[in-house]
Formats: sequence, structure tokens, C-alpha cells
Amino acid sequence: MPKNIGETTSICPHCLAVIPAVKISEGEDIFLKKTCPVHGEFKTVIWRGNPTFEQWGYGEFSQPLQEKQTKTISGCPKDCGICPEHQADTCTVLMEVTDKCNLSCPVCFAGDRQSSSNTPEIKQLKEMCEAVVAAAGTCPIQLSGGEPTVRDDLPEIVSVAKNAGLGHVQINTNGIRIAKDKVYLKALKDAGTDLIYLQFDGVTDDVYRTLRGVDLFGLKINAVENCSEIKMGVQLVPTVIPKVNDSQLGEILFFAKRYMPVIKGIHFQPVTYSGRYNFCPSNESRITTPEILRLLEIQTSGEIKAHDFQPRRKMDSHCGFSGFYILNDKGKLQATTRFHPDKSTLFENCIQSQKKESPTAHVRRFITEKSRFIEPATKQCACKTPNGPFNNFYERIQTHYLSISGMPFMDAWTIDLKRLKGCCIHVITTDKRLIPFCSYYLTGSQGGSLHRKIQPGPINY
Repeated sequence: MPKNIGETTSICPHCLAVIPAVKISEGEDIFLKKTCPVHGEFKTVIWRGNPTFEQWGYGEFSQPLQEKQTKTISGCPKDCGICPEHQADTCTVLMEVTDKCNLSCPVCFAGDRQSSSNTPEIKQLKEMCEAVVAAAGTCPIQLSGGEPTVRDDLPEIVSVAKNAGLGHVQINTNGIRIAKDKVYLKALKDAGTDLIYLQFDGVTDDVYRTLRGVDLFGLKINAVENCSEIKMGVQLVPTVIPKVNDSQLGEILFFAKRYMPVIKGIHFQPVTYSGRYNFCPSNESRITTPEILRLLEIQTSGEIKAHDFQPRRKMDSHCGFSGFYILNDKGKLQATTRFHPDKSTLFENCIQSQKKESPTAHVRRFITEKSRFIEPATKQCACKTPNGPFNNFYERIQTHYLSISGMPFMDAWTIDLKRLKGCCIHVITTDKRLIPFCSYYLTGSQGGSLHRKIQPGPINY
């Protein structure tokens, strides 16, 4: 018998009207159910199995609020900017530097907007960076698109962001250019780039043909090796789709191990049906957080365990998961995190801050400190003894660590406006508003969007 576990508000996937919704449990599965008076009922899976949806909710944490930029007129999600209804501040910002791309991926949350030829001038991007600092202070920023590396002046844009006061700069890229142009990659590093946020969907070309339309695995290897040569940190970012690449999660992790310490993390993104698609997704075409955690344990033969991962400390902790690992001298990943239904424990080594932090401050500090290449430390820790067993572990924790995380972004079928109000990942727009990521990129089945214009195309799987 279905059980009502919470009421919320959502939108109609077809007309994007705001409508009531309810979360219901059926056995171990959780669904978001809603009815549009025009387009009927929708019932979409958002959670499957253990840890349970209720257990994962322990990570919920209130956050301090930053200054609001817009007024409440039509209500969430139409007043984004950030509006007075929003209940979280900014932990990281995404800035699109171009609509152009050198791929036409069948799977793309940004969609096809190349006809708009939106390539902001350096002056405008500088003003956008300054707007971020004015509204949110110093926070990490990710330069995105489109494909940002199609811009020859991307190193200059990195410098602009740094000079504006944004201390940590990432490049969100498919890796094609940096795989082929080491001089360009070196220019990005010299300009102040801290991390390459690399699209990385699997370890065989059939995966890339399905998700990206072309064979790319060789180029992905070249991109990582070039980053290793110039000492640029990399985070692998797989989009996970059932029956396409969900059987390769363990192999992606083993690939990351081979390239440590240049690879600093893996960020799994369960497929989100926004942007480029022309169908209504079935529940069989979705994969949820608990399923990814279980697959990681199975496919690594228990080296990674499902209980290693913790909820994100957010207004809605179902927004993500994270685990932190050290590669020990035996070549195995050693977890420093563990999930407990009623509490969280995080190993704090002697070089980590012991301060109590807000979730946003913690995310900002973690990204800034851990999402970049770090040279081996030469300064000894006070707790290090001349020949103690902690010596080698301390040395490896400086460089050979791996953050494994994931975030199930919401689409028109799964969007929960209560959860959206707690979003701390924001997109800075050309008119200098900060819009929650899931709201900004959300598109309906007919191609409609809340905040932007796109031209959806076909998807083949």
C-alpha cells in the first residue's frame, strides 16, 4: 500500500505550471507523484532501496542566507535571482562563457543553443564575476558552456575571475582541446586554473558513441596524461545511465586510481532529462543514489562500500552523496567517511580544520583545498613521530586522496521545489542574477524552459 511521506510542490513536465506534489513510498522505493489539471498524472521514481530515503534525511542542515537579489512576485521557481524564498546561500557558481561546442552530444543538459551564438565579451564576464563576489563573497567558480575551451581567450577569462576575487577556478570541459593542445592547457594553468572538471562517462568507446556521438576514450586518456604532465588537478565527471554505462562505475574508479594523485575526485551524475531530448523518460531509464552506491561496492569487490558515503549537509540532504578516501601503500582505497543512520563521523587528520563550519563554508573550503593538484608536503605534522606507523599515512594523505561524490540533479519530472529552495549551486546569468542549477537548466517535454531558450534535438538510446 503506497504511503504518503511528505507533500511538496513541483511543476508539470509538459506546460511547466507549478502544481502540488506528494512523495510516496512503495516498499523500498520512493516516488514523486503529481497531477496537472491539463496534462494528467506523473509518477517518477526518486529513490530505490537502502539506505532508505528517511535514513538519508539525517544530513539536512539549515544554512545561513546571503543577500537577496530579486523580489517574490510569481513565486518559486520563477523569481530566481536569488529570491526571498530561497533558503540557502551560494557554495559554488557556474558561469557560461559560450554557447558554442565542438560536440553535439545526444545527452546534454545544456541543450543545443549554438544558433544563438552567445559569447559574452571579457568586459561582461568581468562584471558577472564581480556580481558573484558582491552577492556571495569568495566562492569557487566553474567556467562552462557550451564548451569553454572553444574560446582562445579562456586563459584571460580565468585571470579575470581570479582578479575579481574568485579564488578557485575550474574548467568544465569534454577534454578534446586539452588532449590535443598542451600549450593551451599550460596557459590555462599559468592563468590560475585550479581544476579540470572532465566529462568522463566510461572506459570504452561504445559508451561515448551512445552518450557523446563519437569515440572519445583515447582523447580522455590523453587529456588526463597532459594534466598529469603539467601537474593540473582533474575531477572525472560521469553521467550515469542505466544499461549504457552503469556497469562501468567500478572501472571508472580503477582508472582514477591509476592516475592518482593528478585525479582528485569522481563526481557521478545520474542522468537528468533536461536539455536535449524528445521523449518522456520511463522509470526504467533512471538510476538513483542508493543504486549507484551499491553498484560501486559490487563492482569494486568491496574496496568501496556503500556505507562509506554520507549525505551532503544541505537543506535537503538527498541532493547528493560524498565519501573521502586515501590510497594506502598497498594500493587500496581506505575510507575516512562512514554512514550512520543517526549520526555522521568523518576522520579528521592532523592537517584538517577542526572548526565548526556551516555546510556552505565547508563545501567552499573543501573544494578550494582538495580540488587541485598538490605537491608532496615537506613540512612535518606535529603528530608525526620519527618511525611511527602514521608516517606513511600522513605523507600519502597530502596527495593521494580521492573524493567520490554524486548529485542527482532534478528535471521536469523529479523537481521538488522544497529541495530547490535549498540549492547552493548557482548559475550566474548575463543579467547578473544567481539562479539555482536545476531551475536554470530545466526544460519541459516540449522544449520549454523556465529561464533560457534552447532547441532540443533527438536522443538515441
